[in-house]
Amino acid sequence: MKRQLMPMTSVILHDPFWLAWQEAFANKGLQHQYEQCVESGRFENFERVARGEASGHTGYCFNDSDVYKWLEAASYCLASRPDWQGRHLVDKAIKCIANAQDGDGYVGTPFQVDYLGKRWKALTAKHEMYCIGHLIEAGVAHRDATEGHELYDVGVRAANLVVETFGPELTPGYCGHQEIELALCRLASCSGDSKYKKLAKWMVESRGHRPSPFEMEFDDPVSKELNAAYVPLVFTDGRYSGAYFQDDTPLADQTEAVGHAVRAMYYYCGAIDACDDPKTLGALSTIWSNLVRKKMYVTGGIGSSGRNEGFTTDFDLPNRDAYSETCAAIGLVFWASRMSRLTGCSKYADVMELALYNAALSGVNFETHEYFYENPLSSGGDHRRKPWFGCACCPPNIARLVMSVQRYGAYKTEDGLTIDMPFSAEYSVGSSRVIVESEYPWTGQIKIRIMGDHIRLKVRVPSWCPEWTARLSGQRFCNLSNGYLDVPPFGGSSGSLEVDLAMPPRWLECDPRVSDNIGRVALAKGPLVYCLEEVDFGSPVHLFMADTSVSPTLMTTNNPRQREALVVLGATTDVANGVDLYSPIGERKTTKSSTKFIPYFSWANRASGSMAVWQRTVNDA
Repeated sequence: MKRQLMPMTSVILHDPFWLAWQEAFANKGLQHQYEQCVESGRFENFERVARGEASGHTGYCFNDSDVYKWLEAASYCLASRPDWQGRHLVDKAIKCIANAQDGDGYVGTPFQVDYLGKRWKALTAKHEMYCIGHLIEAGVAHRDATEGHELYDVGVRAANLVVETFGPELTPGYCGHQEIELALCRLASCSGDSKYKKLAKWMVESRGHRPSPFEMEFDDPVSKELNAAYVPLVFTDGRYSGAYFQDDTPLADQTEAVGHAVRAMYYYCGAIDACDDPKTLGALSTIWSNLVRKKMYVTGGIGSSGRNEGFTTDFDLPNRDAYSETCAAIGLVFWASRMSRLTGCSKYADVMELALYNAALSGVNFETHEYFYENPLSSGGDHRRKPWFGCACCPPNIARLVMSVQRYGAYKTEDGLTIDMPFSAEYSVGSSRVIVESEYPWTGQIKIRIMGDHIRLKVRVPSWCPEWTARLSGQRFCNLSNGYLDVPPFGGSSGSLEVDLAMPPRWLECDPRVSDNIGRVALAKGPLVYCLEEVDFGSPVHLFMADTSVSPTLMTTNNPRQREALVVLGATTDVANGVDLYSPIGERKTTKSSTKFIPYFSWANRASGSMAVWQRTVNDA
């Protein structure tokens, strides 16, 4: 069955939670990111190219991609807010990029300024096609939002150059950082030209075979010098491995998530978009199981190690040292969305939702002008968001996800609509409109009406939901398949569907093979994971012990992005003077206490202080 992501133009978002985030980006975050791109020299790099300069490139080799991701986010903003005040910045940025494009379609400022004559000589390390991939995605998003073709045409010309340069009968090569594969598939869908998807398929299926194009680069003196920084990442004991960017073995033979987490996520996305080989798709299912059962944080964060910005061994999930890059969580949202549509199974949407509301969203503050690169699950108070980074992949990435979040709430099927996340929105499906009303993620009461022709609906029942009820035009029904309510076609004057998903707070425990979490619990409610901050507790959070025998109580606020907190009963370790550093068991006392827990995504928005997701318990004290 064909299942398609919803176009931006087919969804009207009404959800107070997500609208608050989008308004913050529209009013402040996108302007801030544009200014950071200016101040950091990212736009100046394009201007140097246009002026014909032969030196002086500023920043990392992949800095072009930050401008492209910003343009994609800004285009989504224009799609839902045509009168957005930043439109002139979009036009200015597009003109800047177009002026820098070479006559043959090439655009890549490091190689147009500093590395003249060395195009495609460092596929291992220099991100040329990665940047072009983000250019393509920005061009498609901008054309869809505005019907303007200038940026889209720049992306098409760059894509055509890649198609004319690489392939089975041409140069054997692809990018060290995956991204262009899924971008080419997006362009193929938009343009109707299959050559882009054909190349993406070849890139996905060629990766991992020997001889590797990356390994061969180290035999060329020029390429070796350009790639020198990557030797510790792609060589093990003096031998090329390639696991860092999933080039160790063909994807169809892979069984676990390895290497750099963001590259892996984009690779798996590209594989779903480009390939229909059952063995490749079966491998993705196996890799998925390894990831979510052995290498994923309770927040949906992935990639525990900063050394390789990615995966290590199974169950290596430290809390305070968690890398859990924002971009990796965003990549997991993209992959999980594709797996949901590919299989029609709700378990993938469960993870998409988890990563979206927790590990990804924690990457930006409420005002949308400060960001996390890493998202640890505990902090001593020294981890704070920053206005920008030298490597600034995360800020525009979270912007493009948030500004297009309405695309991920539901997907079209051949005969209707499948709802993965029931936030308030209006979906156009053929001649019908599906209107979803809810206060998600705070409550599980959902009302769905269909205006127009009768269509078939499926509504996910999350795995965290202990009990639920559903009524169609007042009549109860229970038809669950692959984790979805399978609703008979209805519409027009035939009533509405009302679903109630129970959302009691719940305590979670962890597999004891994760050593950091032995004897500890984490608190969740609905799709949200909660944490304890020192600003609420009044002392370092490791002194608190939760009483899991007493259910947390609800506290409401007026903030649409942090509408609820949970009050937890427990005990506080006594640290008063008079007790030695080490003392006999039972000599150190505890006192009863209670404290407020807040959604993990919202931590570090107030005064600095310690934070923890996983808590000791009274029973284990």
